[in-house]
Amino acid sequence: MSEKLLEVNNLCTYFYTDEGIVYALDDVSFELDRGEALGIVGESGSGKSVTALSVIQLVQSPPGKIVGGEVLFNGEDLLKKSPKEMRRIRGEKISMIFQEPMTALNPVFTVGRQIMESILIHQKKTKKEAREQAIDMLRLVGIPAPEKRIDDYPHQMSGGMRQRVMIAIALCCNPQLLICDEPTTALDVTIQAQILELIRDIRERLGTSVILITHDLGVVAQVADRVMIMYAGKAMEYGSAREIFTDPKHPYTIALLKSIPIIEKKTERLNVIRGMVPSLSKRPEGCLFHPRCDDACEICRNERPELVTLENGRQVRCHKYTGKWEEKSHD
Repeated sequence: MSEKLLEVNNLCTYFYTDEGIVYALDDVSFELDRGEALGIVGESGSGKSVTALSVIQLVQSPPGKIVGGEVLFNGEDLLKKSPKEMRRIRGEKISMIFQEPMTALNPVFTVGRQIMESILIHQKKTKKEAREQAIDMLRLVGIPAPEKRIDDYPHQMSGGMRQRVMIAIALCCNPQLLICDEPTTALDVTIQAQILELIRDIRERLGTSVILITHDLGVVAQVADRVMIMYAGKAMEYGSAREIFTDPKHPYTIALLKSIPIIEKKTERLNVIRGMVPSLSKRPEGCLFHPRCDDACEICRNERPELVTLENGRQVRCHKYTGKWEEKSHD
């Protein structure tokens, strides 16, 4: 069996709106090995969540549409699957933890019923067997007294507990791929650490591959093997977590790392990235990051850089590595 669980090649997802075409995802490629964790990082509006929704074909249409590329899961292109086939894959082979557990969970059903629903759909089990498995899943994700909490409603649980329930729902069919979309958003630091530890533990015990979507580089450093930095719908840098954190190449990656507060330097002013992520329906000419980049030169303003492959398969989308930036900067 191939080591590659997921291969995404030249994926493009656009939204067709009254204001024009929104290039939410534009020519994005990455791969994920079995048992590996990939972190997808970027500011809000960079295309992280759209990447995940495109992989499992949950992009709302209209206005969204996957217009190109391929998503190979176990060697089969998911974009060629019928809606019925995708319903069988989602939840059983690929699961997703959504951003807001309070809105993702149905408030009128108990958490146990919501876990059992996925088990009953994808596995040939009786309601009694499904309930027992749901209790086991709650125990797996660290919820105390699962025999009692299984009958609780979402509003009766804390934010951290609700997030654990979301993880239990995602894992109840032992998926090969777990997509975590901002799993620690709005949680306090202690609960955040517990959720990350839980994801690491599940990955090690079950051999599950993980895609972790976040804007927090600190979270990525604790979980991911490889990292993809996204900006305005494009991948700007792609490499191992060690390479990204110790030797960042793209100016955007460098700026993100510099913006992380350092406790020892609490008296110094925080570094910020000036400006805002551009509108994806009215993208600037040239490099998408050039209006906010301190290193931008003429070629950056006029020509969009291609993704350049460096040593060890590392990739970066910057004119500094195409050779054109040096030529123009010395004019």
